[in-house]
Amino acid sequence: GGGTGVDGGAARGGRVEFLPAEWHTCLREEGDGTFATLQSVTQRSVPFLRKLANDVVMDVIFYQQDSHRRRMLSFVASRLNDIVRRWRQHVPRFDGPIVLLGHSLGSLICFDLLDTPLVAAAPAPAPPDAP
Repeated sequence: GGGTGVDGGAARGGRVEFLPAEWHTCLREEGDGTFATLQSVTQRSVPFLRKLANDVVMDVIFYQQDSHRRRMLSFVASRLNDIVRRWRQHVPRFDGPIVLLGHSLGSLICFDLLDTPLVAAAPAPAPPDAP
């Protein structure tokens, strides 16, 4: 796959796999032409600042808008579900935990995914009967 393996869990003989879930393209491929318009009105005289503003600052501004945030969360949830499905097909005996890590806006996306009811969670196991 596209993951990066790191040895770990030596007691179990396992390892950690990092499988990226890229979310950035869902904004760039938006059908309403927002980014094409943005590119046409931004300053070309300072390319580094323009790129920083368009690639980082605008993502945060878009995420603050409900319609873009919902689309981004839906995109990432779908992408994560696909990654997990493919991982379980590749490693059918996998029974370890799945951990989400994010950086910058990606960490907020992870938090919001865990905090919002976009994806139906598996029911919690029933507690054992008390003796």
